Amino acid sequence: MRKVSSAFYMEHRFRILFSLLFLGFTLTTFSYCSKQSDIIFSQYEESLGIAKDSNRKLIVVFGADWCPDCRALDGIFGEPETKALLKENFILFKVDVGRFDKNLSLNEKLGDPIQNGIPALVVIEPTGKILTSTKGGEFSNASKMTKEQVLEYLYRL
Repeated sequence: MRKVSSAFYMEHRFRILFSLLFLGFTLTTFSYCSKQSDIIFSQYEESLGIAKDSNRKLIVVFGADWCPDCRALDGIFGEPETKALLKENFILFKVDVGRFDKNLSLNEKLGDPIQNGIPALVVIEPTGKILTSTKGGEFSNASKMTKEQVLEYLYRL
């Protein structure tokens, strides 16, 4: 068996150090992403439990703060008539997708509703069964929608 000299380690110390640092960073990042995924799933399960206990449907809203259509839909959801309808019939659970790089595991679990844009909604029965999803990008132009159009969608649920 060939013996490796200490000169080899000295010559390659930067390469070894860089490799170890890279490995540590990768493992830390993976651990952080895994924890974030666990948090969103935990919050989702908690919201689903509240929906079940109150016999209301859960609306999962995928969006982002940079998205004008998401902000427009949020504004419509905050209007008195819409807010009252939501409070009486639904549990609202908002999921930040960042720049399509956050909370994607929940998006995948719910059938990839963001594939044609955000905001995207998934409506779930108190039993946990998906009732409908806006996979076609139905709300991706929410900034051009009226309150009445949003209410019409919600009343059909």
